[in-house]
Amino acid sequence: MGVGVVVAFVFFLSDTTVDAPSLSGVSMTTAPKPHKPGGSHGAPRPTPPPETVRVIGGAPPAGGPDELHYRQGARVRLRVVSDSTVAVEVTGYRVSTTLPANQATTIGFRASRKGTFGLIAAESHIDLARITVSGPSE
Repeated sequence: MGVGVVVAFVFFLSDTTVDAPSLSGVSMTTAPKPHKPGGSHGAPRPTPPPETVRVIGGAPPAGGPDELHYRQGARVRLRVVSDSTVAVEVTGYRVSTTLPANQATTIGFRASRKGTFGLIAAESHIDLARITVSGPSE
């Protein structure tokens, strides 16, 4: 009878104890710890998707230029889509390219300087997006 009580405890009542045994190797009493990106295991941090900036007729959409915010030292990645071919540049960063019509173009650079910078149409100097870079602790 003593063996029956132990077996019943192990298989039916033990999942409510702190050190609950498990046949699957996963305890039902505690959740697994989440993996921290870029932690001590050297795992790379996930790269956030690029911000999409739309250009219509060489200008921003009717709602105005996108307001984008980054921390100093962060990687800026923009996915720019234009309905016409237009040359663009990021003021203060010496980044420029020509956007082909109806094709996504990725623009990337390190946000090394604090301040507000424009992604502008090179010919008209119209702001297509405003990029604000704040200090690391701001």
